[in-house]
Amino acid sequence: MPSLSWRNVIVSGMGVLTDGYNLYSIALTSFFISSSFSFSKVELGLLVAGSYYGAALAALVFGLFADRLGRKSLYGLDVAIMAVGAGLQGLSQSYLELFLARLILGVGIGADYVLSPVIVAENAEGKNRGKMMVITFAVMWGLGAVIAAFVEQVTLALGLPNSLVWRIVLSAGALPALSVFYLRRRIYETLLFISRVRPEHRDVEKIERELGRPIPKKRDEVSFLKRLTSSALFIVAASILWLLYDMYSSTFAIYGPITIASNLGISPIMFTYVAQFLAGIPGQLICISLIDRVGRKPLIILGYAGVAVWLMAYSLLLVDPRVFGLSATSLSSSSLVGEAALLGFTFYLLNYLFSAIGPASIIGSAMIAPELTPTKVRATGQAITVSVDRLATALNITAFPLLLSHYGLAALVGFYAMIALVSSLITLLVIPETKGKELEIPLFQKGS
Repeated sequence: MPSLSWRNVIVSGMGVLTDGYNLYSIALTSFFISSSFSFSKVELGLLVAGSYYGAALAALVFGLFADRLGRKSLYGLDVAIMAVGAGLQGLSQSYLELFLARLILGVGIGADYVLSPVIVAENAEGKNRGKMMVITFAVMWGLGAVIAAFVEQVTLALGLPNSLVWRIVLSAGALPALSVFYLRRRIYETLLFISRVRPEHRDVEKIERELGRPIPKKRDEVSFLKRLTSSALFIVAASILWLLYDMYSSTFAIYGPITIASNLGISPIMFTYVAQFLAGIPGQLICISLIDRVGRKPLIILGYAGVAVWLMAYSLLLVDPRVFGLSATSLSSSSLVGEAALLGFTFYLLNYLFSAIGPASIIGSAMIAPELTPTKVRATGQAITVSVDRLATALNITAFPLLLSHYGLAALVGFYAMIALVSSLITLLVIPETKGKELEIPLFQKGS
């Protein structure tokens, strides 16, 4: 595999790590923020979802420009915006300032969610593309979440006041973003954008010199609008799949360290470590080893089947522990205790494992739209999926505290199990398999 492809994995992955850090750190710090500012449940939901609203607004703009100007011209601007937003969080003196900082942060995240998947996909060979995208997104996002937990653990170990803990944890999210700004500005334009959209690009000579062979070029003469409309079904399907995936996964990622950890009687930091190291990372490793051999569809369907089974088991346990032969006293004030808590955490970890094997690593890695849309409209197609997903997820996250207080965790977990089944059906019926297929032109063939 050419070093060019893996270099893009590293440079893109650091932006995703920043995203994972910043989205997860708000989950770990929301309790501490309440020591500085007062807010209602609705305002808490808005604050947590603030970056999602920003991402929804920014994605379409960056997608359209990336298809018109190229991917390279915008790369680096996304992490710069992320760094500004993350840094401003720590300086916020009111709820409104913190909310606006998270909106700015979201603008950078939305741009990155458009650019990074497209750049990695367009520089990868079909035989390794799935593996490279999982490493870039699922693995690096999870690593960002773990780093967020570690940073908070260090601040707590130092005995810092709550009002300082959340500021340090949130603002530290600027560091990984800044670390790759220079590298992102130095990368080449993608191979497929050059070959299909801009064959005369100034990076052609540099890339061909590094590859030691000419880039195959065949300009796409079909109109932008025609390419976009012909891809509409796949863009809509990808949007729905990502939306449904994030309805439960982002809610768990953001509220899990508080709501579910509390329900199971463990600390948010311990919850993060156990979930990632016992379920998330093993599931990702299974996905990496199988995705380019078994394919995307089987892993998504298998993963969602496991998610549905184990979330439904968790829901039933929350409704009545006696279903599993446990005493009714195992559920006290909506919290599981003793053996029930251990069993509940086991169910949650199994759900997390199966999600990482399929949907989290494939759908959550923004893999669907980039693999199913032509180069000429790939960034716009990805931008539409990002905007739809981020807006819907933002509304869901905003409403979650109210839904939780009204319906309870058992009902919501059961609903998320149903989402898994619906998503599995959509994948089976609508999404074609892309295992081993080149996106348009073999990238590393000899000759032109």
